[in-house]
Amino acid sequence: MKKRFYGFLLFILFFSTSIHIPVSAATTSPTTSSDSANDFMEMFDIDSYTASNPYILVNGNTATIMFTTEEDAKVSIRSGSIYVKTTDYTRDQELSIHQLEETTHLILTVTTKAGVSTSYPITIKTTPKSEHKVLPRITETSLSSSRRTHS
Repeated sequence: MKKRFYGFLLFILFFSTSIHIPVSAATTSPTTSSDSANDFMEMFDIDSYTASNPYILVNGNTATIMFTTEEDAKVSIRSGSIYVKTTDYTRDQELSIHQLEETTHLILTVTTKAGVSTSYPITIKTTPKSEHKVLPRITETSLSSSRRTHS
C-alpha cells in the first residue's frame, strides 16, 4: 500500500510541475541583428554630449565623464581634494575620477587653445557604502517525518 501511495505521489508531483513550465521558455532563441559593429557603436557615440551636459558613467565610487567639445581643448575637474586634468588638446574628452563620496560637487573647466576657459558645475551621486557587512540570514528548519500510528 505504501509503495502505491509513494508512486502515485511521485506521479502527481512530476506531472504537476511539468504542466506549469511555459512552452515559450523552452522554444525561445537569441535575438540576432543584421547591424554591423559600427552601427552598434554609434548608439554609444559621445558626440551628442557636451561639457554642459556630459555623459557620466558611475561604477562604485568611480565616475568616468565623457563629452565632445566644438574645438580642441584641455579639460580639468576640481573639487576639494580632487583634481584631474587632461594633458593634450582634443575634441573627444574622457576623465576618470576615483574615491568619490555619495554626493560630490565638481567644477568642470574646458580650456581652448586660444586660452578661453569655461566652467560648468557637475554633481555626481554614487551608491552609498554599507557601514556593516550584511550577511544572509540563515533560518533553521527541521524536517520531521509524520508517522501515523496504526491501532
